[in-house]
Amino acid sequence: MPRTFNFLAPSLHPNTLTELSIPEAGPSAPEPVVRHLAIKYGAHQPVGSVKRIVESGADEIVVVDDAYRISTLSLGKDEEGNATPPEMVRQYQATGKAGNVWAGLASVEAGTLAALSSGALYLIPNSGDDVRSTNIPGPPTCIASSSNSATAFAAAGKEVDVSLWDVERTFGSSREPATNGKSGKRKKTELQEGEIWQAKNLAHDSLNLRPPVHHLALTFAPNSTTSLISGTKSGSVRRYDTRQRKPVSDWKLAREGGIGAIAFGTNEHDLFYADRSSLLAAVDMRTGKMLYSIPSTCTVHHLLSFPSIEEAPTALTSGRRIGLAGISSDASLRVYATTPTPAEGAKGNWGGEGKKGDVMTMVGGVGVGGFVWRGYGQVAKVKPEKKAGAEDDEDDSEGEEEEVWDGMNEVGEGEDSDDEEEDVEDSDEEEEEAPPVKRTKQVQQKQKPKGRR
Repeated sequence: MPRTFNFLAPSLHPNTLTELSIPEAGPSAPEPVVRHLAIKYGAHQPVGSVKRIVESGADEIVVVDDAYRISTLSLGKDEEGNATPPEMVRQYQATGKAGNVWAGLASVEAGTLAALSSGALYLIPNSGDDVRSTNIPGPPTCIASSSNSATAFAAAGKEVDVSLWDVERTFGSSREPATNGKSGKRKKTELQEGEIWQAKNLAHDSLNLRPPVHHLALTFAPNSTTSLISGTKSGSVRRYDTRQRKPVSDWKLAREGGIGAIAFGTNEHDLFYADRSSLLAAVDMRTGKMLYSIPSTCTVHHLLSFPSIEEAPTALTSGRRIGLAGISSDASLRVYATTPTPAEGAKGNWGGEGKKGDVMTMVGGVGVGGFVWRGYGQVAKVKPEKKAGAEDDEDDSEGEEEEVWDGMNEVGEGEDSDDEEEDVEDSDEEEEEAPPVKRTKQVQQKQKPKGRR
C-alpha cells in the first residue's frame, strides 16, 4: 500500500482550509485527495483568507487572515481517520492598517508569535485568552524561532538587520526603548529591552557606499540556536553567528530579484532557496556553491522541509529523497525529490545519474501562504457502497437468466434437428428447379496469314 504526504494549506475561499493527501509517485499511483474543510467558528468571527499557518500543539494550529485576526483552531479526526472540520477555540483581533501584511508566525515555549509589518508583535498563549502585544523596530518582514520550545526569536526586515530577542523580556511591562541621554534618540548600536543580539551591516563597497539592509526570509540552522540564515532583496544568502556581529558568509545566489524563501533539507549542509523568478536551487552551506536547480516550477513563496523516510533507492528515485514541498505563485503545492549533499572528499558523480532534483507531484487550487506538515499516511482502499435492494436485484437477475437457459434446447435435440432436416430438403428442391445452363462452344477465329511484300 503506497504512503501519502499529508499537508494542511490555506484555501482560495475564506473561512476554509485545504487538506491534501498526496500519494507517493509510482507507476500506478492514485490521484491526490483534496478536501476543503470549513472552519466552525461558533460565537467568534469567521476567518477570512488565511495567510499563514503554524502548529501550536499536537492537535492545534494558529492561523492569521487578511482581516488581521489571529485564530486558534482545534483539529480532530473521525473514526476512519479522516480530518474533521477545524473548530475555533480562541480568536484575537489585531490592530492593522491598510497596507500592513503579516510578517510571520513562530512557535515558542510561551505560545505563538505573530508579527505585522507595522512592527506590532503579539504573543498568543497556548491556553487562556491573555494575549500580550508590544512593538519591535520596523518594518519587520520575517521572524523565526529555533523550535517550539524556544525562549527566544529572531526578527529582520527593511533597514532592520537580523536581531535576537528574549520572549519574556520583550513582552515585559517595563520595556522602554534605549535612548541617548540628552538627545532622546535611540542609538543604532544600543540594544533595546529584550534584545539579546543585533547583527552589523556589511562594510562599505569600493565606492564607499553603504550596502542596503533588506531581509526577505529568515531561518535557524538545524539543531542550533546561534546560527541564522537570511535571504536578502539584493539576492544573497547570508549566514550569521550570534557570537560575532558581522555575517560569517555572504553569497550572491539569486538569478533575478531577491531571495524570498529558504529552508534546510535533510541535513545541515543542504539549504534550498527560491528567488523572485522561477529559480529553486540547493546550495552547499560549506562552500556556498549552488549544487543543482529544480526545473518546472513557478516562483516559490513558501518552502517547507519535512522528515524523509530513509529507504533503498529505487528506479523512480535514483537515490533521491522526498522531503521538500513548496507553494508557488500559481496557487499550486509541489512535492520535490532532492539529492543530499555529498560527503566531504567525495568524488565522481554523486547521487547517481540524471536530475538531482525534480517535481514529483503537483496539486493546484490552494491558497498562496504558509502551510504545515501533517505527517505520513497510507492510501485507503475505498470499496463502493451497495445501494439498498442491490442484493435482491442480483437474485432476480440470476433467476431470469436461469429461466432463459432452461427454455433453450441443446444442439441436436428437439426443434433444432427438425429445422436442419427441413433446410436440407429445401436446398435439394432448389437445385432441381434450377434451369439448365446452356453451354456454347467458343469458336476460335483463324488468323489469315499476312501477305508477303
